[in-house]
Amino acid sequence: MSSNSKQFHMHEALALYQTYFDAFDNVVSLLANAEDPESILEMLRTLAEASHSSMSGLYLNEADGKIARLVAAWRDEECHLAKNTPQPFVSLEYEQYPLLADTLAVGMVLNRSLLELPLAEQMLLAQVGVRQLLCIPLLDNGHLFGFLIFLNDDERQQRESTELRLLSMLANHVAQALLKAKVEAESLANQQRLRALVGGTQDMVFELEPNGVICQVWSGHPSLPPIEAILGRPLTVALPFELASELVHRLPKLLAGQASMQFHCTLSMENICFLVRLQPVSAGSKLHAVVLMQDVTVLMQDAARKKTMLDTLNLLEEAIVDLSPAGHLTETTAVWPRLRGIDPRNLSQDLGRSLLSWVYPEDNGLVGGIIAQMVKTAEASTVRFRLMREDGEFVWVEARLIAHKGADGKVAGLRGVLRDVTVAHLNEQHITQLALYDGLTNLPNRLLLDDELHRAIDQARVQNCKVGLGFIDLDHFKQINDAFGHKTGDELLVSLSKRLKAVLPEEAVLARWGGDEFIALIPNLTDINQLKQIAEQLRGAARESISINGMETQPTISVGFAMYPDNAESGEELLSAADHTMYHAKHAGRNNACFYSDIVHLKALGREHVAIQSRLSSAIKHGGLQVFYQPIVNSRTGEVIAVEALARWLDDKSGWISPELFIPMAEKVGLIQELSEQIMLIAFAKLRDWRDSGLAQKVMINISRSQLFLPNFVTQLVERLSQFRLRPSDIILEITESVALTDYSRQMRHLRQLRLAGFELAIDDFGTGYSSLSQLHEMPAQMLKVDVSFAQRLHTEEGRRVMQAIAQMAQGLQLDLVIEGVENLETARFLQGLGVNYMQGFYFSEAVPAGVAELWMRLGLMAKM
Repeated sequence: MSSNSKQFHMHEALALYQTYFDAFDNVVSLLANAEDPESILEMLRTLAEASHSSMSGLYLNEADGKIARLVAAWRDEECHLAKNTPQPFVSLEYEQYPLLADTLAVGMVLNRSLLELPLAEQMLLAQVGVRQLLCIPLLDNGHLFGFLIFLNDDERQQRESTELRLLSMLANHVAQALLKAKVEAESLANQQRLRALVGGTQDMVFELEPNGVICQVWSGHPSLPPIEAILGRPLTVALPFELASELVHRLPKLLAGQASMQFHCTLSMENICFLVRLQPVSAGSKLHAVVLMQDVTVLMQDAARKKTMLDTLNLLEEAIVDLSPAGHLTETTAVWPRLRGIDPRNLSQDLGRSLLSWVYPEDNGLVGGIIAQMVKTAEASTVRFRLMREDGEFVWVEARLIAHKGADGKVAGLRGVLRDVTVAHLNEQHITQLALYDGLTNLPNRLLLDDELHRAIDQARVQNCKVGLGFIDLDHFKQINDAFGHKTGDELLVSLSKRLKAVLPEEAVLARWGGDEFIALIPNLTDINQLKQIAEQLRGAARESISINGMETQPTISVGFAMYPDNAESGEELLSAADHTMYHAKHAGRNNACFYSDIVHLKALGREHVAIQSRLSSAIKHGGLQVFYQPIVNSRTGEVIAVEALARWLDDKSGWISPELFIPMAEKVGLIQELSEQIMLIAFAKLRDWRDSGLAQKVMINISRSQLFLPNFVTQLVERLSQFRLRPSDIILEITESVALTDYSRQMRHLRQLRLAGFELAIDDFGTGYSSLSQLHEMPAQMLKVDVSFAQRLHTEEGRRVMQAIAQMAQGLQLDLVIEGVENLETARFLQGLGVNYMQGFYFSEAVPAGVAELWMRLGLMAKM
């Protein structure tokens, strides 16, 4: 070789080295940011230009090492290689290319032209237009984790061993930089995970050197200085005084004893409480302390609130108890010893015992059954029972119980509120006695008789027997009152009631209907002969001599008997039949006993009722009913606060028909829903007119039992109101007390739905459904309308006491009270004295047409007071 040729090769080698040295400097600089995609791409461009490659790329193996994925590539815009890289080229499966896989796996360079490669590699490279391939492995301790690839679109570029060594050296630096970047990224990710984990607990964690310098902080707290403000600083400077002084005091003891410790610390300025834990850790040859600060402010506040709540509960009159599923007492408040009449210091002796051990024996089955049912269904319950005291006496207790479940979904225990209701219970019993029994004779009154009558008929249906009912009227009683006075008349009625009751069968009921009328209810009859025998015994008992003001007299009675099911199909029909029979007995000459089956002309009366019933059906179906309105008056101001919509019927043949006749008829024939719907439509339309004219009074609507049982009643009622642009708050719904108590739990759901929809609820005919006295506080009602029978008895001392008790109860339950049947000024004044503000009755106004009602609403009725 000539000297010129050697000199040329030397210059060429120096140029090659210089090119790669420059590339080396550039690559090293770029690899300082190996995690940056732009730096990687610039590195590939540098290597491609140094090696005169048309394209360069970086492949990294996936976790399983079976696939290498192209993560970055640079391409010379002037080359002939395809611009779009096919998918097989992006993700290389090593097992499909054995030569490539085997060469790189042993750490060797693969440098071949297209025709020197196996068919699989040729087909892969041909898709891109590659004519020459160079692959340099990237190794981590001898293990392949990727490779650099250099591609040319022609075979003119031939690389010598020197250039391949230089490229391998650069590839080694690339591998080290990538590994370092990976380790740093993983380390950073771990630190971020640790910070996120610690920070997610809202705890502050930092590390202290023995000299008290904070050398590491993993997470901070918003009430303390930020991390950058405390890192590397002494704790006495970086942390609040209360915390720093505690740590300075404990740090030497911790490091000396090498045992963890904890304490509470409150930062007074921020009113924050921390639970601080110190743990010694080894840091080379020294011991450091890791401090974990948990913010327990909320926990401490909750604990304080719970203590305050417990102290408050102990001030109440109710005892809070926890029971096991078996009914054993597990926890209780301080009121329990008061209920039980024991020394509070001996409370522990009751814990663990069954609640039933203190329940009055007659109530044991009731309470035990409710506990068992609650454990089974987990439904809340309320029960009233007698609780035995330590001295042998008992108190009436009302227990409201709820069940709570464990993690397995089963009832884990019961919690209850027990309240001493002895006084209220006795008052209710007294009110019940006054409400259900006649004050003069102590006989059942109409309310109780109605219940007994329906019970007897239900029993007769089951046992296939008969029920007899007799109306008894004292003959010429008016003359006795006029001649001797009401006191003497009352004495006569008391004496007569005792005689009549004495001759009746034991299971029979004698009730006072009113005035000089009594009713005898005789269940479990087999034929009318028994009834005739009882009728004669009653007449005989009445004829016995009675002394009146020193004079002997022999009163007589007129009796009319009817029998179920021979003469009537219901209690109402039986009462009507017996009443008509009694009047027939009086018209037949008094001192007589008549039987419905013996009076032929009464059947004609029944036919007349059928005719009226038929015309009623037609009137309902063809809109023949009218609506009158009776005002409810504020007795203090005379203002009309609401009007009650009442059905009225003007029959073409019989004239005005009493609602007491046609309403029960409608219920009997199943037309009550259509009747109620017609009344509501008329009332809603009129209320819309009143609203448009500026009147704000509400309209009271009576709801029947059948309506309340309809599943979609609430939804349909709200929709109907919206058709008239009215709201539920414009309406007061009246539900009779007896209807509200029918299927109590089901009706309670319906009443609550109505209340949630926005309706105001009024319990109508209050006092007729006496059993509600123990349930009234649960009803979602805002108003009580007291039955007219109570106002009618206000001329007696007993009647006034009953009304006073009802007024006090309503005030205690925060319910508005409306007294019906107010017919004179004396009654209105008496009710005002009891604090009753709302009244309704003929004294103010009877039910009137809409025009008159509108006049009362505008002018008021102050002149009546």
